[in-house]
Amino acid sequence: MLKRSHGVHSSQRGRPNMKKAVVMAALVVMLLPVAPLASDRRDSDDATDAVRAHSDGYQVVPSQNSAGSSRFHARVDRHAKTIEYELSWQDLKGDILQSHIHFGRRATNGDIVAFLCTNLGNTPPSATPAPTCQGPREGMVHGVLRAGDIVALAFAGIQPAQQLLPFSDFDEFANAIEAGATYVVVHTKAQPPGELRGQIHGREHHAHH
Repeated sequence: MLKRSHGVHSSQRGRPNMKKAVVMAALVVMLLPVAPLASDRRDSDDATDAVRAHSDGYQVVPSQNSAGSSRFHARVDRHAKTIEYELSWQDLKGDILQSHIHFGRRATNGDIVAFLCTNLGNTPPSATPAPTCQGPREGMVHGVLRAGDIVALAFAGIQPAQQLLPFSDFDEFANAIEAGATYVVVHTKAQPPGELRGQIHGREHHAHH
């Protein structure tokens, strides 16, 4: 009986310690840093968007029979007002001359709005000189576009020309990219108007095509 009574008494003495431990654990949980909500993380990424384009001859207007291909990857940063990009190409029919971003929807031709690379030394004076296109029929180039690199040049073969005014600011250019209203063209000696073409898409838009 004494042993049984002693056992009950010991467990009763331990209860305040258990309660204290529970309270301490609750305090620790309350003091832990709170992870940002998914919506907060999403908002923090709203200013940056990854975009891409896969170019081939079939998307050119009119279509071209080329075994070549090109890939464009870029990150649009609305806060920094920059577009960091990488452009690669291979198996071109002719030596590369230059590459641009053009303004226009799928299956329509539009004017030049940014230089990605050129071997012709023809970047407009208002813009940063575009890097050289490596090659001649396979290569890669990295670059950064800024607000001052947005141009508006008539593209040969468009009748009548769009006669664009430059985008008033960087965000207008970013909006056009996000809307799928810009595309990449790789111009070569075999096809100066364009041997390869690919529409630029963001992540969500790209997933639906």
